[in-house]
Amino acid sequence: MWLKNARYLDYNAGAGLHPKVQEELKQLLSDPEFFAANPSSRHQLGQKMQHLLYRSGRKVAHSFGELNPDHLTFTSSGTEANQTVIRSALAQGMAVFIGAGEHSASFDLMGNAREIPLLPNGQCDLEQLHNLLAPGGLADEKGREIQQVLLSLFWANNETGVLHDFEALSKTLTTLRSRFPQIQFFLHLDGAQVWGKLPLVLPESPADWVTFSAHKIGAPAGTGVIWSRKLHSLKSLIVGAQAQGQRGGTENWLGIFAAGIAAEHAASTGAVQEFQLHTAALRDRFEKTLRATGLPVTIWGESAPRIGNTSRFSFDDFKTYQNWVELLDLRGFAVSHGSACKSQVIEPSRVLLKMGASEDAALNSLRVSFGPGSDGRDADELVAQLTELYHNKKKSS
Repeated sequence: MWLKNARYLDYNAGAGLHPKVQEELKQLLSDPEFFAANPSSRHQLGQKMQHLLYRSGRKVAHSFGELNPDHLTFTSSGTEANQTVIRSALAQGMAVFIGAGEHSASFDLMGNAREIPLLPNGQCDLEQLHNLLAPGGLADEKGREIQQVLLSLFWANNETGVLHDFEALSKTLTTLRSRFPQIQFFLHLDGAQVWGKLPLVLPESPADWVTFSAHKIGAPAGTGVIWSRKLHSLKSLIVGAQAQGQRGGTENWLGIFAAGIAAEHAASTGAVQEFQLHTAALRDRFEKTLRATGLPVTIWGESAPRIGNTSRFSFDDFKTYQNWVELLDLRGFAVSHGSACKSQVIEPSRVLLKMGASEDAALNSLRVSFGPGSDGRDADELVAQLTELYHNKKKSS
């Protein structure tokens, strides 16, 4: 009912509930034989729930190209997943280098982090890693030699859709390991924006940990996932009942069950290919039509490989923030000023600033992210509304 008069173009913030998730949740919760026992209990009802979790975990693992669900740790969110990996690394004495364009869930945690700069196209300047590492290695604040380094990077940036160059990243890791043989290098990728949008075979990636959020593929918010290359590799930080001692507390069986359904249906090979073709065509149509208006816009990250559904652009000739999101909302379009986690605070996009945008351009920027429910009319009519709003603002200024 809420979608009746709205064109939802904010799929990077959340995909909404997948129809299969709604259907199977209803079936499970309306089953008179179902009883939601604690999955850690040893009795039959508890073990039935544990089996439900295992089957759901296998579906999620399969969507990652992983055969063993024991490589997964479920969390309460993508934020917790990111922070668990980073905190675990810090607890083990690793030095953490973080990309300047990372999600605030990771970036804000680090404070004065060792930061990997962004290139103007939105990708990390991996060459700068060589300069960030001193010739003799690394030392902590007490002068002790650091023997392990974690690189924490996005797989696809949530604001611009820019993808990392895996070939360049793999080469950089190989070079670093050769140049600094006394240091172990580990890689964490924030994969929130690639699940269901790209084919995934995590064991073949260069990553040691990849983190995800299930509401990006059609499950309810409240379930994150960590894939670990090595079993139980986070155990040094968290001791508890879940995931072979990697996380405390009782499992969120409802969220994990929903994540399994969404993973099975939304992240299947056919669905991924369909998503790629459908949304990339819409994004390209939108950007081509927007450029044809002659409006002074910059499309950020367009020279780099991007997730097909995402367009981030800014108007270049306003000095103060113009309420684009609110005005478009009144006209029936749901778009974003940037990361949904920061959407209540109107400030220049850190990601765009790190890419070289002016403060004014970073402030007057919008993210449009298409999804399965989007169509060509959405792209064309959004451009028409943006054009009208732009000229109205210019007349009143």
